[in-house]
Amino acid sequence: MSEEKDTYISRSKWVALASVMTALALVGNYALVAVPSVEFGTTILFVTAYVFGLNMGIWVALLMSLVFGMINPWGGFIPQIWIFQVIGWSYVCATAAVLGKGEIVSSHGRPGRLKLAGVGSFTTLIFDLLTNAGYSLAFGIPYWIAVLSGAPFTIVHILSNALLLPLAVPRLEAAIKQDLGVSIWSMQDDRLEWTEE
Repeated sequence: MSEEKDTYISRSKWVALASVMTALALVGNYALVAVPSVEFGTTILFVTAYVFGLNMGIWVALLMSLVFGMINPWGGFIPQIWIFQVIGWSYVCATAAVLGKGEIVSSHGRPGRLKLAGVGSFTTLIFDLLTNAGYSLAFGIPYWIAVLSGAPFTIVHILSNALLLPLAVPRLEAAIKQDLGVSIWSMQDDRLEWTEE
């Protein structure tokens, strides 16, 4: 895929890709559900927004969170927690989209992986602080108690995402851009846009 020209993804491919990434994010959440606070879904959301942009990242986050919220092995759908999860995952997607657009995080080498570990840690901390706010509202407990009681889970979540992002993002990005790039993107000289097929 050439970097000299703008590229675009046709509408039908965009919908198909969003569906595939949503399914992968769900699998990432369900696959490790037996291990509290360790999940692969955030990494998939990060890759989605990093490679395909914020628009797709947000849609995938919304779809994934709706399904996971309704069919959650840890309990029923709690609107307050769900809303804050969506905000948190949207923050992850926004961060990834900014990094992907600016190509600040290189998918190669130790510096890029260290940046991904730092980004993974920070975005996970923000996500957990947000979901603690949802938990606090849902159950009527003070926020600081929610944060303190969730601290062990937050630490595990931060450490796991600090490891998962540097391990998975470069590999997934390479697989998507190098191996599938020609099948996904079409070349266009002037702008990024939707096309009809």
